Amino acid sequence: MAKGKVVYIYPNLMAEINRHNENLQILANILGMSYQSLSKRLQGIKSFELPEITMLIKHYRRSFEYLFANEILQEKKGA
Repeated sequence: MAKGKVVYIYPNLMAEINRHNENLQILANILGMSYQSLSKRLQGIKSFELPEITMLIKHYRRSFEYLFANEILQEKKGA
């Protein structure tokens, strides 16, 4: 791995951030945390807390299984 390259482990969550024309700073503000705290969670260095997960599910209107999959998934319509 290249030195200094950041790898985020939730590709579907990153896709939703992009689909909503948001960036990590916007999402960090929505979750009430710093950019660095959010980045550590997205890298898997620190775990998301339940209230943060709940906010993400409501904000993006997607399931936990979809948002936090470690591979790119297509969420079923109506799920």
